[in-house]
Amino acid sequence: MKVLVMHNGQDAQDYYRVREPVRAIREAGLGIEIETARGITTTMTRPTDGSEPEVYDADARDADVVVLQLPKTDAMLQTIRVLQAKGVAVVVEMDDLLSAVPYGHLAHQALVRKGMGRKAAECARAADLVTTTTPALLEEYAPHRRGVVVPNAVPRRVAELPPAYEREPGVVTVGWTGSVYSHPYDLQEMGSGLQQALDATRGSSRFTVIGQVGDARERLRLSEEPAEVPWVEGVDAYTRAIGEHFDLGLAPLRIDRFNTCKSWLKALEYAARGVPFVRSATADYERLGLGWRAKSPKDWAKALTSLIRDRDRRTEQAIAARETVLASHLTEHTVDLWVGAWQQALDNRAGSRRRYA
Repeated sequence: MKVLVMHNGQDAQDYYRVREPVRAIREAGLGIEIETARGITTTMTRPTDGSEPEVYDADARDADVVVLQLPKTDAMLQTIRVLQAKGVAVVVEMDDLLSAVPYGHLAHQALVRKGMGRKAAECARAADLVTTTTPALLEEYAPHRRGVVVPNAVPRRVAELPPAYEREPGVVTVGWTGSVYSHPYDLQEMGSGLQQALDATRGSSRFTVIGQVGDARERLRLSEEPAEVPWVEGVDAYTRAIGEHFDLGLAPLRIDRFNTCKSWLKALEYAARGVPFVRSATADYERLGLGWRAKSPKDWAKALTSLIRDRDRRTEQAIAARETVLASHLTEHTVDLWVGAWQQALDNRAGSRRRYA
């Protein structure tokens, strides 16, 4: 089987859903030929009547299966149909519910108001198989039942870095990774809980953001401006920074349709780096089963205060979570899921050809 995997050029999505899975599959020595590419080469009509150009050919590079990451345009939908007409199986890979991106998110205009999220769902329905990061996403994108959940996982080299719990900090750094501009409502899920914990442990705790602080101080009504570690280039460097800067992690998510479909990745990164964490009760965080659940500001305050004060409890939680990652959530553990999904897509395409022969 030869597989062509098209990635969309976004670093984190490429890393977790293309580069590292492909690396693990190659290292497994299964004899599968895999090629990755930024986009897929297509040939389009040149209408003279003012109508929109259409895709009439696509270069699969002799692949049996083509994987398209986050397709969301008419041209990509046409490309799927062209490839299938040539006998090529098409897998659509989705890791977010694009049609439910919340108002205030930088991509809301394009994905929701301009309909690219709806077009992504059309592409998924047309595919021979859909791969998603969560069961909730699978329900959204694969109502035709041609889908497989391949959960996010981390490379072994990340989980084997020196863990954060080996440090003995004089001041406990409570940290969050992300951009307030892209996740404007998530931090507010903690309400006053974070500030209550910082007040209760004043002098022995501080709050730091890896990413973009934005107006976090106002949103959380903090008494002090949080420290900011600017975005770190490259996912390997970013995950290393989590373990080097944080002693206790935050994973708040507003419970809405977009976040209910969201993967456990942030919690998994904390766990892999030996950072104990407090998190919201979203579907995938609950499925992962790691971290300390919080549903109200009172919960956040109680959990954070307890963990800041009790190093032994932080260490115990962090060790157990990291061991779980090493046992079950490494990229190498998902190899069979990826390969099985691609083979299933190939079988589905063959079945479609027989039905219409």
